[in-house]
Amino acid sequence: MTIDERVYSLLDEILESGQSPEEACAACPELLSLVKTQLEKYHRVEAHLEALLPEPPTELPLDAKTLAAKWDELPTIPGYEVQEVLGRGGMGVVYKARQINLNRPVALKMLLTGAYASRVEILRFIREAESVAALHHASITQIYDVGEVDGLPYFTMEYVSGGNLAQKCGNQPQPLRWAAEMVAMLARALQTAHQAGIIHRDLKPANILLTDTGQPKITDFGLARRLDADFTLTLTGARMGTPSYMAPEQVLGKKDSVGTAIDVYALGAMLYELISGRPPFRANSVAELERQLVSDEPNPPRRLNINVPQDLETICLKCLQKDPHRRYASALDLAEDLERFLRYEPILARPISQVEYAWRWVRHNPALAGLLICLVAFTGLLAGEVLREWSLANGRNAEKSRLTARMQSAIQLEQQGRYPEARAILGRLGDGGFDDLRQRINQSLDDLNFVEELDLIGLNRSSVLDNHYDLRFNLAKADAAYEQLFAAMRVAKPFDDPQTVAVRIRGADIKQPLIAALDDWSVCTNDHARRDWILEVVRRADSDTTGWRDRARDPRGWNDAENLAQLSRIESMANLSVELLRAIADRMDEANIDSTEFRSRVQQTHPADFLANFTLADALRESDPHESIRYYQAALAIRPVSAPVRNNLALALAAVQREEEAIACLESAMQIDARFVPALVNRGILLRSQGQSKEAFRTFQQVLLLAPRDAFTYYQLGLTHQAAGESKQAIQAFDKAIQCDSEFTIAQFALIDAMIAADQQDSAADLIRQLLSTSTDPADILSLRQRLSNLSNSREETAEKP
Repeated sequence: MTIDERVYSLLDEILESGQSPEEACAACPELLSLVKTQLEKYHRVEAHLEALLPEPPTELPLDAKTLAAKWDELPTIPGYEVQEVLGRGGMGVVYKARQINLNRPVALKMLLTGAYASRVEILRFIREAESVAALHHASITQIYDVGEVDGLPYFTMEYVSGGNLAQKCGNQPQPLRWAAEMVAMLARALQTAHQAGIIHRDLKPANILLTDTGQPKITDFGLARRLDADFTLTLTGARMGTPSYMAPEQVLGKKDSVGTAIDVYALGAMLYELISGRPPFRANSVAELERQLVSDEPNPPRRLNINVPQDLETICLKCLQKDPHRRYASALDLAEDLERFLRYEPILARPISQVEYAWRWVRHNPALAGLLICLVAFTGLLAGEVLREWSLANGRNAEKSRLTARMQSAIQLEQQGRYPEARAILGRLGDGGFDDLRQRINQSLDDLNFVEELDLIGLNRSSVLDNHYDLRFNLAKADAAYEQLFAAMRVAKPFDDPQTVAVRIRGADIKQPLIAALDDWSVCTNDHARRDWILEVVRRADSDTTGWRDRARDPRGWNDAENLAQLSRIESMANLSVELLRAIADRMDEANIDSTEFRSRVQQTHPADFLANFTLADALRESDPHESIRYYQAALAIRPVSAPVRNNLALALAAVQREEEAIACLESAMQIDARFVPALVNRGILLRSQGQSKEAFRTFQQVLLLAPRDAFTYYQLGLTHQAAGESKQAIQAFDKAIQCDSEFTIAQFALIDAMIAADQQDSAADLIRQLLSTSTDPADILSLRQRLSNLSNSREETAEKP
């Protein structure tokens, strides 16, 4: 490091840590005079700058347009139309602008001080742009452009219009699973930054922007630091960040301890605020707040919000450990533990024991602890004999009664459909050594697992591969999945005695989810005998005094348009399950009756129901994609971690020419479930439509690793080869699709056309004749005969040529 760089580094430390020049130069006294000279210059420039740019009055309104009009003139920047001020920081101002050549909104950040900016400020500003530009993740704001105008450096980045996380939270506890999902997504984004060697150092809710679909975006890398950088911009020991979210080592200014662990701490602080409604520490002064950060332990979140599960509290408190080595080793480890919690799997973090809590309290209160220990010992000696006798006589029965009461409360929650709360109780409920109690707890946990799997089958059957794909393939898969799961639950196998099965269902703790699943199963099966058996079971299990549900479950009226129309005109839907109403709408679609108005009424009756919003969005996707986007977003607000919804939303976005957003939506679906085939296939289709054939090939090959017998993927791979002019490879892919599904008509016609294009007329003619001998569809037969006729004419024309 040169002398000049060392002087700037020491000056930076003085300005940020509040040290005197003598303290900062203790290790290098030969630089003291140079540092003082530069410090005096800085103060002179600062005074001049304050005269030119006085602080705005405290009564200045926070409205962005008023602020722009009263405080700043909007700059003129070539290529951009600057529209308004979005916000101001310590050295920069952020405008909303329109990039003229691409006609898209952007956020434009400009260095305020311009020519008066120090070398450190300019380098920091450039560093922020470089830091973000090096990162590519769906949850990190992307840099578009960097430039300078009239001596003012600026850069542009994507504009995010959904506000920030601080505004959404509003000092109120948020839904617990949503909070865990949000922090898990942020942790994965931070892992990308850490792998690129970048630490954010100022994570807080205000720096997390939200898109209209609820996707979080990390922004403001102004304090970010590269792990491999020198100290010329910021000494690692300088205190930088927002106190409520700073790790203890940041407050202490330890030069050798600032690493990725400080971002993990900040994620823990945000998780704490999301689930409790307040930061881990609060004080009336910065000094007191920093003392708490260094010396005090945060209150467990469950003391502030009794609904916080123990596992989520454990994850949060592990992030907030004072010792960086006791936190999660990486942001990825944090994300994975949160995802285990969301999947109701055991987490890896070890909860802080009561002994550890006690030891920490003793360390901070030694005198009082000694007095309490003496009192406890004296009281224990005095009451020991009495308690021992009482415990031996009554303890075992009392413990079993207590545990049984807790288990019954969980079962009641389960019967009410409040499954996460029921799982939270059962997951940490001990059995007290009673075998019968343990069996009952295990049965309830198994029931909850089955409910989630049933819900997933009903959701995945609506996942679309593209707007022209035959959903009967999905229905067939759902039919098989329902059969397998009902057998695994030991509830029923097809054609078991309906009355016996109905009795089992009526006696189950999860009666309503089983009935809803049967209603959905009846729509999925193509076997009329199986369908009639399912409907007989559900009619016996769900007694109906009104007669409407029995009519809805009578297959004799499914092809009767007037009967379906009468069913759809029911006045009150409030006491009907959305699954049954969805089944009626699906039957209307099969009878070629427009179900959109009916689905809209279902959504209006059940506006907070996830499935009601999702199915209405699916119904509108092709006829009114703009409107369908609204309902997909409503479904995501209810259940943010849903790969099928994000997949179908992407198709709606693509239908209105918002392809980049559609691809980002598909990628977020894959982040939720990396093995979700529909999202991967649709990503390949969109990439091909944009001319990115190589990336499309890689995507389809990735699908085939997950589903090596997926006919539709081979068909899309053939289309991609065809678009690239690779006729031979296209023929091989179409042929493979037909081998996987001999009734895949679209692939058969594509193979014929590819053979004709490759001058393989004989092979094409043989395949046409083969299909004519087996096809029963009049439209297919007509199309095949036309192709065969065209081939014959082409041969005759070729033979007549000299």
